[in-house]
Amino acid sequence: MMIHTDKCIELGFSKPKSYHNQQSYVLSVIAKGGKLNTRMARYIGIHNLHSIISKLKKKGHKFTLEHGRVACPFTGKVPPHPVDILSMSYEQIEAYNNERSRQEN
Repeated sequence: MMIHTDKCIELGFSKPKSYHNQQSYVLSVIAKGGKLNTRMARYIGIHNLHSIISKLKKKGHKFTLEHGRVACPFTGKVPPHPVDILSMSYEQIEAYNNERSRQEN
């Protein structure tokens, strides 16, 4: 499944790199302090955020998962149904970056 670069930029996210798959792109967005929710993910071409969240958990990544009502980028309206909202706290970002630098050395 392809990630839509133009829509990523429109939402304020970085351009996906050639080596990004959906899982690594989601991780890169939240590791830079971004918040990604189910509606945004669908807008940029990621239709299974819940299963990506599950894979990230299994790999031991620490992040914050909330549920809430958010605007839909397609319509601009806030539907009544809550969705997954994924982010990393400052501490989680630090731990992630420290782990990555340890793996690279």
